[in-house]
Amino acid sequence: MKKNYFFIACMLLAFTYEGIAQHNKYDEDVAYQKTLVLDVPSSKDFAISKFEKLYKLDKNYSYQTIRTTTDVTGMSHERLQQYYKGIKIEFGVFIVHSKDGKAVSVNGELYNASATNLNSVLTKESAFSIAVNETNATKYLWDDPDQAKLMEYAKPSGELVLFPIVKTGEVRLAYKYDIYAVEPILREEVFVDAISGAILFRNPIIKHAHGLISDKDIKQYSEQIEAITVGSSSALVAASADTRYSGNRSIETTFNTTLNKYVLEDTTRGNGIVTYNSAGTNTMPSTHFEDNDNNWTAAEYNNAAKDNAALDAHWGAMKTFDFWKNIFNRDSYDDNNGQIRSYVHYDDVPGGAGWFNAQWTGSVMRYGDGNGSPLTSVDVLGHEIGHAVCQYTANLAYQNQSGAMNEGFSDIWGACIEQYAKFGNLNAGQDTASPGTLAVWKIGEQLSTNPLRSMSYPLTRGNPDTFRGTYYTTTANDGNCSPSSGNDYCGVHNNSGVFNHWFYILTAGKAGTNNAPIAQRDTYDVTGIGMAKSSQIAYYAERDYLTPNATFSDARIATLAVANSLYCASSPEVIAVTDAWMAVNIGNGYAAQTNDVSLKSITGSSSITCGAPYSASIVFENAGSNPISSVSISYNIDGGVNTNLVWNGTLANCATVNYPIAVSGLTRGTHALNVTTTITNDGIAANNSKTILLTVNDNGTVNTVNTFNAVSDNLVSIDESGTTNTVWQRGTSTKTVLSNTVAGSQVYATKLSGNYPDNTTSYLVSQCYNLTNVSNPTVSFDMAFDFEENWDLMYFEYSTDNGTTWDVLGTAADPNWYNSSRMPNGVDCFNCVGKQWTGSYNTAPSGGNGMNGNKRNYTHSLAPFGQGGATPASNIIFRFTFVSDEAVNQEGAIIDNFVVTGTLATAENNFETFNVWPNPSNGNVNIQLATSDKVNVVLYDMRGRNVYNNVFNSTGAMFNQELNFNGLEKGIYMLSVESEGKKATKKLILN
Repeated sequence: MKKNYFFIACMLLAFTYEGIAQHNKYDEDVAYQKTLVLDVPSSKDFAISKFEKLYKLDKNYSYQTIRTTTDVTGMSHERLQQYYKGIKIEFGVFIVHSKDGKAVSVNGELYNASATNLNSVLTKESAFSIAVNETNATKYLWDDPDQAKLMEYAKPSGELVLFPIVKTGEVRLAYKYDIYAVEPILREEVFVDAISGAILFRNPIIKHAHGLISDKDIKQYSEQIEAITVGSSSALVAASADTRYSGNRSIETTFNTTLNKYVLEDTTRGNGIVTYNSAGTNTMPSTHFEDNDNNWTAAEYNNAAKDNAALDAHWGAMKTFDFWKNIFNRDSYDDNNGQIRSYVHYDDVPGGAGWFNAQWTGSVMRYGDGNGSPLTSVDVLGHEIGHAVCQYTANLAYQNQSGAMNEGFSDIWGACIEQYAKFGNLNAGQDTASPGTLAVWKIGEQLSTNPLRSMSYPLTRGNPDTFRGTYYTTTANDGNCSPSSGNDYCGVHNNSGVFNHWFYILTAGKAGTNNAPIAQRDTYDVTGIGMAKSSQIAYYAERDYLTPNATFSDARIATLAVANSLYCASSPEVIAVTDAWMAVNIGNGYAAQTNDVSLKSITGSSSITCGAPYSASIVFENAGSNPISSVSISYNIDGGVNTNLVWNGTLANCATVNYPIAVSGLTRGTHALNVTTTITNDGIAANNSKTILLTVNDNGTVNTVNTFNAVSDNLVSIDESGTTNTVWQRGTSTKTVLSNTVAGSQVYATKLSGNYPDNTTSYLVSQCYNLTNVSNPTVSFDMAFDFEENWDLMYFEYSTDNGTTWDVLGTAADPNWYNSSRMPNGVDCFNCVGKQWTGSYNTAPSGGNGMNGNKRNYTHSLAPFGQGGATPASNIIFRFTFVSDEAVNQEGAIIDNFVVTGTLATAENNFETFNVWPNPSNGNVNIQLATSDKVNVVLYDMRGRNVYNNVFNSTGAMFNQELNFNGLEKGIYMLSVESEGKKATKKLILN
């Protein structure tokens, strides 16, 4: 039996800090991806910076978003591509997983290219010659410009990339070429070392079969899919088609007015589905299959040319599009409504015996006629387009274990699409005895007596059903193997049996003993969860968690993460996913807990702004098998006295409770809310506690100076993560240069003693100010700074929407403000924003007294946000944003005497009586105002937008009016009243 590694059945605990959640006996089979789980939900930038540290990366690395997806739980997954000094790093991909706008975990694979020589020796032309010579074809697609244009292909000029040698971690400078050969048919990425000329990797885009049917293809490079441009179309209609393999089916066709006939063209799905006739040539012509009456009968199309195979191709493409759209809301293979264009009767050798293949070329589908059986069965089609889906999601490298999963995912989608297309459901059954009788679990069973592969009993087709078991091909991930076309890139087709068999077991269930090496052999009994659930778990893992060189272990971690996010930690689904992996010798079986409560989340905003009340609740779950009747809840603020509560009731397995907790008396600043839930004999202590950081702000008073001398003068100070404060401190500065001069006077400093920390972004946030009644407002403060010039810096920002968005205030051209307008130039100033303070104290702007780091006053106008300004702000907040790089630090900054000044309007706030109640309110609000004149009532949201405006008559000396704001969103508003030439404003909170 395997070593006893326990699986903590909770999404966050499915990962460890170093990304290795479990080990098999072989060191080579640890997870390749690294995974970082954040202790507290944080900003994306903070999560990325922490993930970078796992690879010891410096400031020369950058990242571009590839795509962002969202699953049914509301979790978002942003996939990013790595660059070093502007050069793309092949395979350098990672994913940031976020909930409610905060990052909770990161996983992927990054590479350290800092030691790589970036000076190429070869030219693009000479490296291209090496790539072409390596391919050794007699004809290339670029030799036929018309066909190349049709295939959306151009002769490659070469892309300079950084290519990691995955086994060793070494990174090489390389040229990447997309080589498309016609004789023989071959399309692959070729990576040529830009210094030595060595071939580093050949990655097949078209993936050939080793048998009767194709073992499939793909990689998609066309970002723009050619629209349907076939004649003049009208009158889209449904037709009846006698397909070759799937009986009579309904298809969508179009009446082509140029031909005066119906053709296989469907414009109702995405950018279209169209099926053409290559007629035994090796070209892709615009020749239609035609019909006079739109009744595509066997009498007409079950002919010598086997034209009824085109009906399968057309119907199968329609059903494939429908599967992805209806099951996963995915718009075609690229999720961008990519056109599915098929060419039937394609032959690599015109007039030959028939092409034994079906393939996705990177832009179109091509089907050969095989040995009397055209390769257009729906599972083959689903498999091939599944490769396109992989390209647009995980983009699994076609070698070793990742290549086996590339093929395995295509087998999975071929089976799912066959079940969906033929039966309109995902209710695939179980094959109860070898070799199995259900067609859905066979690959290409309609094309030959012997299918190419079996998902239910892989051994019957000579493929492994167990990692390192019978028929398993050793890969570079678990032994010694150098991928090449001669060894099927270390067994990508063969080893797909491990992955597709895992999916079969998860779906249909199975019991037995695997054929792993004896020391690892396990007996298993898995209850299947059905294809609807298993396909969702597989799809989210492929789309949202896996990166190019993922291993089987990475897939285990990914599918468990998905299962734990969709279902509870002790659910049948999580148990089945875990035990199905054990059944194929990847990881250990599920370790059940009899008694276990899991604290899932603390809900409620972590940012409490401008006097808003705070309310919170917790969600806990029964993660054990026994029902829970009592849960002890304990929480505190900042580690202070605990509040202890007890929940009593009946909590069944996997049930959750949303339980409110009361938090009050929070002062301005940053506070930690710590919560713990426990039960008697709790099985897993690690999932009992959580902490969130609360930032509490309130309203400031215009013309009141904050000297920072008292505890009541504290401001919100917080790092970019939203969870810590490692920089800003209030007190007496004892630095060498930036020191206090007045005894007893206190300041805010980037550390009160010593230098600031490296690689940090941190904020010092002001109170909230209402400037709508203030003319000529300004912001002013005393400051001195001492930064590493052009590497570390600070700037001043403002927000008028409660901190949702921030803008930099002022420019370096403004008097008495910034001293730098630098932008990043690829050499330095990487953190610069074009307007900032940077540099040493002795070169700081003039005006200081020569002491305390040349501390002096800085002032900036706020006129646009005051009375009469372009955008009067009823709630404006400011913050100092400090940024340091990863090396060299100095004393930083000290700030004192912060004040917002201006002239208050004389007619303001002089009503003898102005009352608003209840406040906070659930929506119904009473206004009382001492006036006998008409009253104009205006309500502004925190972005300054007018959301309510009405004029009322007063019937006496005192105005009383009830207003209904139930239709407005919860939040903070400014209620303005105007009467008798007087005007006043009060804050109104709707909750």
